[in-house]
Amino acid sequence: MRTSSKRRNVPGFTLIELLVVIAIIAVLIGLLLPAVQKVREAAARMSCSNNLKQLGLAMHSFHDTYQKLPYPRSGGGANRHTWAILILPYLEQQNVYNAFKNPITGVSQTDGFNNITSSDPTVTAARQGQIKVFICPSRRGTPALGNVQSPSIATGMSSDYDVCTGDGTVSAPSNGAFVIVNSNHMLSGIPLLAITDGTSNTFLVGEKHILQGTFSDYKTDGCVYSGDEQQVYHRRGGASWPLALSPQTTVNYQFGSYHTAVTMFVFGDGSVRSLNNSTNTTTLGYLANPTDGQAIPNY
Repeated sequence: MRTSSKRRNVPGFTLIELLVVIAIIAVLIGLLLPAVQKVREAAARMSCSNNLKQLGLAMHSFHDTYQKLPYPRSGGGANRHTWAILILPYLEQQNVYNAFKNPITGVSQTDGFNNITSSDPTVTAARQGQIKVFICPSRRGTPALGNVQSPSIATGMSSDYDVCTGDGTVSAPSNGAFVIVNSNHMLSGIPLLAITDGTSNTFLVGEKHILQGTFSDYKTDGCVYSGDEQQVYHRRGGASWPLALSPQTTVNYQFGSYHTAVTMFVFGDGSVRSLNNSTNTTTLGYLANPTDGQAIPNY
């Protein structure tokens, strides 16, 4: 017996229809990508703002304990420490602070802390441990280790944030909320009451400019715990130090970010604000100098 079968005609896409669908999907992806990127950058800016807020709170907690802000550095040199070590207990990093502070057999101390360049495992772990609050997610996806010197004798935690040491019109003593001096460095911290222009008008900490492609460079992005290279732990703002317009701007002690068109700061009152990278340099200098007596224009 013969059986018969009927062939079904299954409807399908023609080549032209497939190309149209692919084109529509490509257009939709093209429209969505900028929106996704904007959402990511907004999240990164929020995280960066939170970092600055925590740094500002740590500065205030240090001030509550010692009645003055931290000094920016204990002196010049690889084993001299910076403000970044001093505020560790107020960033919930007491163990890291203790690793630097508590004497270790066979490890020399400088200015009351274990030598930062020591190869001792405890010091090395403290120096290289990654602390999220020092890292802006818009600038680098993961934390980085910066060289202490060139040639490198040690590597340690880098930071995307620096204290402000003034408008740059005087070098030492500088005229910022954090004072660079030539001697008695550990006595240079000032009380908030010394900020006569008002804490809401004065920079404490801001995003420091790092030239794209130079991450971990010992001169600008080295270990933030070491006082060896000045651009690693402090920056200025003023007529000669405008905000970096882009990541490709040459580094010269200025603040700057990898956010679009803005750089963020935490002020003396603990507030975090964004400044347009084209902010007038005169205004920038007023904000960097806490005692100039100048009224701050709108910015």
